[in-house]
Amino acid sequence: MPGTGSAITDDEIEFVAHNHPNKFLCQLCSLDLTQMSARQRGHHYEEHLSDEPQTSGGSKGGYRPPATSFSAKSPSKSSWKHVSTAGFKALSFPSRNMTNEEKNVFWHALQTTEPPHNFSPGLIPVLKKALTRSHDRGPTERAWLCFEQAVHVQGEPWDRTWGCGYRNYLMACAALMDQQRQPLYFPLLDAPVPPGIRNFQILLERAWRDGYDEEGAFQLGRELLDTPKWIGTADIYVAFTYRGISAQLVDFELSSGVEPLLQWILDYFSGGDPQPKSLTVGDALRGARPVIVTDKLPIILQHSGHSRTIVGCERVKGGGLNLLTFDPAKRIPLSIRQAGLQHHNINTARVGHPSSPSKSAKVLHHVLHPVETMRSHKRKSPDVQAGSSKRKRIGREPDDEDVIVITDDEEVPARRPGGGSAPPQRNQPDDLNPSDVLKVFRIDGKSLKKKKKYQILYFPLEEPLSEHEKRNRREVTSLKVC
Repeated sequence: MPGTGSAITDDEIEFVAHNHPNKFLCQLCSLDLTQMSARQRGHHYEEHLSDEPQTSGGSKGGYRPPATSFSAKSPSKSSWKHVSTAGFKALSFPSRNMTNEEKNVFWHALQTTEPPHNFSPGLIPVLKKALTRSHDRGPTERAWLCFEQAVHVQGEPWDRTWGCGYRNYLMACAALMDQQRQPLYFPLLDAPVPPGIRNFQILLERAWRDGYDEEGAFQLGRELLDTPKWIGTADIYVAFTYRGISAQLVDFELSSGVEPLLQWILDYFSGGDPQPKSLTVGDALRGARPVIVTDKLPIILQHSGHSRTIVGCERVKGGGLNLLTFDPAKRIPLSIRQAGLQHHNINTARVGHPSSPSKSAKVLHHVLHPVETMRSHKRKSPDVQAGSSKRKRIGREPDDEDVIVITDDEEVPARRPGGGSAPPQRNQPDDLNPSDVLKVFRIDGKSLKKKKKYQILYFPLEEPLSEHEKRNRREVTSLKVC
């Protein structure tokens, strides 16, 4: 800490606003931007940050270990120390005042409207195709991907230096509102107001007033609305818990390599067994695929300074493991985004496709609110065993199809309204170079070694929390793996 005589670590460094009274200086390189327009200034900052993670303000909403962590054996207090940010000013982009509506832009794949320019659906099929081709002619041995309808959400110039946590929150909401295993999640997230950056700030302040996360409320000064304060996975956990969505934090302190973190993520997406001992023909065929799209929800991975959404993992020849990420700080190249939009449009036009918008969530939202009434009518989650209170990660679920055909590069033909199959799409973006696609989403183990402490937020897709369960989770806890 400054003034204590101890060395300042990388995690304690934060950009400080240093504008001259009569000049507008870049807060990253001190270049005089006075003569630039707001758009030009935004482009200037984008050049700085296109390949760099966001700078966190330490515990002030950045990476914040929970107040209490527990292992599988016994509870223990977290020993991680918080970095003081007293005297520092958060870095924010120069821009016009954003309207409340602009701060709350949100979209998910069930909507029939076009996605906003910084929301990119359909990327999981694009990744699947690139990984399959990399398996045929490149380094990929096997790969596992999350829920197909996951959406990438990119930060905007006005929140680029502090908004990664919010954007990851929006990505999680988009997936949770589209999945069908817990249809009651949709109304829980959509009402009384839908997800949004400003709406998240209102939600978290309301949770604090109701006694949730006293430590986090204190660290953020009990004031978040309309500020550029960073949020972390613990804050996102609080927001979902307050809404009645079950979530779990997992902590890693990597003193001897990143293998425990990589193994946990591999187990999560692969179901814990990279080569499952299948009992059915369908399971055997699924296990034979080099690239598997699962029903697992994306997870959020945070370290000091930045957070990303993890959408899968890739085992390469030689035994290495890469993570596949939706990074809110990265721009999706136009050609890749267009390929994703094309996949999304094909899926939404497909009659009877499992990923088509479900009416059940909307009916439940409008007719069966409040949640206690809805709970009496909902189906039980296939993962919840009677009389069992122990949480379990989601296992592999059988597909709806009776027959599985291993054709990773082929598209299922769409059904015409009058019957029959539409001609196969011949204008698919098959000319995308797999390496160009994968380099946008890959993170290797070497990159992860730069940080020693990581925190994961994942969603076990359990039943919506009762009021009693919500009250019991007002204090943030986590499972400490190492």
